[in-house]
Amino acid sequence: GTPTVNYRETLTKEVPFEVQYKRQSGGRGQYGFAHGIIEPLENNVGELEFVSEVTGGEIPNNFIKSVQKGVVEAMTEGALTGHRVAGIRFVLQGGRTHSVDSSDWAFSRVGYYAIKEHFVKEAVVVEPWVKVEVTAKGEHSGDVMQAISSRDGALKGLDYKEDLCLIEAEAPLQKMFGFTSDLRTRTS
Repeated sequence: GTPTVNYRETLTKEVPFEVQYKRQSGGRGQYGFAHGIIEPLENNVGELEFVSEVTGGEIPNNFIKSVQKGVVEAMTEGALTGHRVAGIRFVLQGGRTHSVDSSDWAFSRVGYYAIKEHFVKEAVVVEPWVKVEVTAKGEHSGDVMQAISSRDGALKGLDYKEDLCLIEAEAPLQKMFGFTSDLRTRTS
């Protein structure tokens, strides 16, 4: 079968969130409320940067950790296409608790739904690209560039030395499977 490619979901710009999780089913209920922002990390590098700006005990520390657990759970599942979420900063700015109904579970759902319901508003799927370097006989430079172009590659450099050419390019990983076989056929 075809190898799988690890696509990632990430943000294009900052997204505010406000999530209330409230369930009542006779007896003790479940309640959690939080607000903040989700923003892209610089160059979408890294997985998750979780920041708590909660002050004055608005949300107890154990519930803040629960929010983070819910965020991590939702990031693992993905929000748009089922691919892992990466390259975000989750800033928890505040919230509310209920003396009886607030729980770790309720606050984990707050973090979970912040990703599932708000992250998706500005999310994109990122496709991994690879750097490609091909050294071939100079007479085959056109064939090599055509092979790269046919896979949606972008030429970055071309250099000739004696009877050889060095071609540098970038291309989507998904389209590069089978490239060496294709290249052999074109240049033999």
